[in-house]
Amino acid sequence: MNRICRSIINDSFKTDMVFVYPPHVIAIAALFLSRVVDQGNQSDVEAQQWYADLNVDVTDVLQVVNELLAVYEVWTGYVDEKMPDMVSRYIADIAASC
Repeated sequence: MNRICRSIINDSFKTDMVFVYPPHVIAIAALFLSRVVDQGNQSDVEAQQWYADLNVDVTDVLQVVNELLAVYEVWTGYVDEKMPDMVSRYIADIAASC
């Protein structure tokens, strides 16, 4: 779970959410997601109580979770083979406009 949590936090630095949300909110969202990935659910009453005791705005945590899930969805649709063609077209467009 620790490795997964670190990966999620590192992924957050590839977005603008580090400028929007406080670090502790991103960390809690990463803990939440890593627990879901590791154990498959969040139905554990003890875990729910632990999150409740943190005294953090749950809305912010869920927004971070949703943003991270949206980022992962975009990343899964990213195809690296398209990049050279897109760069070539971009360079051609710039050359044509000069």
